[in-house]
Amino acid sequence: MSQYEKEFVILLLRDIYGDIAATVVDTLLKYGRLTLQLISRYSKVAPSTIQRALVPLVQNRFVLYWVDDNSGVDNATYVASTRNMYNMARSGAFVSYVLDRFPDAAGAPDIVKNLLLYGHIRASDYLAAQSASQAVMSRNALTLLLQHKLLTTLKRHEFNPQSDLYMRIFKRRLAAIPRSKTVSEAKREVQAHTEAQEEFQVLKRIHDDINDGLVAAANTTSNGTYGSRGYPLSESSPSKTVDESAVLALNHDKFAVLMRAQILVQLVSKRIGNVTAAVYRQVLDCMEPKLFRCVDNSDKAINVTSLEILRRLDADIELGSALVVQSSRKRSRSSSSRISKRQKRKHYRDGSVSGSDDSMPGSDILDIDSNRIGDDKQRDHSDNSEHDDDDNADDTVVTNSRIEHLNFHLALLSCNQNLPFMKKVGNKGGGEWTIDFGTLTARVRELEYDKLITQKQGPIACRLLRIIREKGRIDEKQLAQIALLPPKDIRSHLTALHEIGCLDLQEVPRGTDRAPSRTYYFWYHKPMGAYALMTQAVLKTIVRCYARVVEERGRRPGVMSKLLREDVRRDEANMLTPAEREEVRRVRGVEERFIAHLMKLDRLVLIFRDM
Repeated sequence: MSQYEKEFVILLLRDIYGDIAATVVDTLLKYGRLTLQLISRYSKVAPSTIQRALVPLVQNRFVLYWVDDNSGVDNATYVASTRNMYNMARSGAFVSYVLDRFPDAAGAPDIVKNLLLYGHIRASDYLAAQSASQAVMSRNALTLLLQHKLLTTLKRHEFNPQSDLYMRIFKRRLAAIPRSKTVSEAKREVQAHTEAQEEFQVLKRIHDDINDGLVAAANTTSNGTYGSRGYPLSESSPSKTVDESAVLALNHDKFAVLMRAQILVQLVSKRIGNVTAAVYRQVLDCMEPKLFRCVDNSDKAINVTSLEILRRLDADIELGSALVVQSSRKRSRSSSSRISKRQKRKHYRDGSVSGSDDSMPGSDILDIDSNRIGDDKQRDHSDNSEHDDDDNADDTVVTNSRIEHLNFHLALLSCNQNLPFMKKVGNKGGGEWTIDFGTLTARVRELEYDKLITQKQGPIACRLLRIIREKGRIDEKQLAQIALLPPKDIRSHLTALHEIGCLDLQEVPRGTDRAPSRTYYFWYHKPMGAYALMTQAVLKTIVRCYARVVEERGRRPGVMSKLLREDVRRDEANMLTPAEREEVRRVRGVEERFIAHLMKLDRLVLIFRDM
């Protein structure tokens, strides 16, 4: 928990929930775990006022509480959760994603907005507050969001700190192990810790069930219920519906997975092309139902086949349009040796033999067997001419051609060892593929960090960083030789990188006297430490951006307070004067620019910390 993250969540709370809520959280962040009486003593606020402020904070799990087994409710302690509070910054992105992903799901954005406001809702209470027609649409939208894991059920233990939950499980497990003269107390504790960790992991993955929050529908007809891919289910397919007794909340872990997928697709589009990015989008969509969080400790790999990807791929995407293959068969060395030099000169002079296709641009991008492609095309062409009236044969030829082109795109994604978007693990279903997200996200962080270093320190500094990252530990003399730069030119760049926490210096003395002249100085790069410092710098910029937004609103208190009235919100054109409308337009323009910049910075926080 950093200083700037604390400042940011306090700004958010003061802007959204008011000064009292911000004061309560600020007190908890300063002094740690406190009871109600201690919060009142440190914050100089009445206990009754603090109780009213704690209601929305606990509802949204911004503040977690714990009641010890041996004490009453009056002795409950409260702990602030900065990670849950930081998720408020992604509220707009969450609503925007739901709008883009489910444009036909009426009521889904409103559900997300209500959950962002109230923290959690019971499905039956939400449906009962609406009319009959609206309740049907909301039920379908709730079912759709639960199927895509954007909503999750909320259990009672999720309002408690995880450290307290683990200690309760550990104490129960330790008490269940009988004492014995042959078993030491240390072994009992080790066994209890092992059992407690297993139970705690099961408790953390309680929402990974695909039917979490869903029950079987009363009838088998869909009645507008959406399927797992976002399309309405057929009339004859069995369907699931939302469990109305479930308490629902937003699943920010799943949203981080979806944001990671968007970042990877954008990177593929920039590095390879739009068609390959569309293919990679479908690969990630196939894996999405089995990915519940970015940081997943499960060892089970998720594999998809080419046929699964092809079934989900849009038929309008021309896979072959983005591929460059050789149009003629390569001339073998043995056949070309039979042609005499005189015949070659004659052919070249007559223009009957063209230059070799080996120098064709893009031919070394992927090891494609062009001979087989040409043979397949000729075979497909002959088959089509012989069986023009056979629709099944035509469909088979088209499918074979598409899956071949699809495998070319998948091979293109897996051929780059420096940026392994995916790798092939088998041949089942036309080809079996998987993604090593740990290696891939680590490489994405390196690329994003290099980009930031280039912007802040220049291309030479980034070049030096890449050399040090590759070599591990290296002294200044060797670094200058590899970089082909004089030592006096790189010294200033190394010092600048050291000041921002990108590089560290290790001293290795050659003697016991530790004389500077008899000491080796090795530069090295610690990725996680450098990323953490960069994240703090990004959070500092986020705090400044949001503080500027609050300051712009505070400069015009009259018109901003008038905008809070319900009648003005419904009819701003008639309730505001032309001067006030112009003032509101300027304020909102400044807000939009800073909020857009804030969302770009939040993307960096997602890459360096949450992916």
